[in-house]
Amino acid sequence: MNNWGCRFGLLLIPLLTALAAFPQKTSTVADPGYDFSEHKRYSWRENRLLTRQHPDTNEEMDRKIVKNVNQVLSASGFVEVKEKPDFYIYYDGGGDAMTAVAGQSQANSAPLAPGDPTPTYGLGNGPALAPASWLKVNGQIVFYMIEVTSRKSVWQTTYSKTFRDPNKAIRNLDKEVNELVSKSFKDFPPKIKKKS
Repeated sequence: MNNWGCRFGLLLIPLLTALAAFPQKTSTVADPGYDFSEHKRYSWRENRLLTRQHPDTNEEMDRKIVKNVNQVLSASGFVEVKEKPDFYIYYDGGGDAMTAVAGQSQANSAPLAPGDPTPTYGLGNGPALAPASWLKVNGQIVFYMIEVTSRKSVWQTTYSKTFRDPNKAIRNLDKEVNELVSKSFKDFPPKIKKKS
């Protein structure tokens, strides 16, 4: 492989890694005095999901999120009830679309050398640089658990993820919902520290 090929390969690896990476993070806050082993009954409150998707897509996403959370909670011994819950659960979710600039590419080139012909496309008035860009969406969902009597937050988790291809995420909705719920609830219920 020639020297140019090696340099191109070394530049290509970080670019492909950056495009393939989907940064995500989860953070959780819990009330250390609230013992979920003694409070197993919950009810859903109204969820808020704000995206640029069609309302039908949002409704489908909401149903899938609620269903997955119910399955996770049920597996841990929690029961959804209509009356006399110990705590309420709901979420706020959404995303902001951003255009990420990947660099610049020549949209129109002036002659690079005296013998080169002037391109017949574009503006024809010398070089013009156009950004090579793509759309990305920074998505976030925050789940809240509120104690019924005091109306105090007893558990909250925030899941954030950057989607480099939002349309692909919608096509893989089941996978994305499974991931966001499993990562959001991976440390639920919180362990209670025993008093010594």
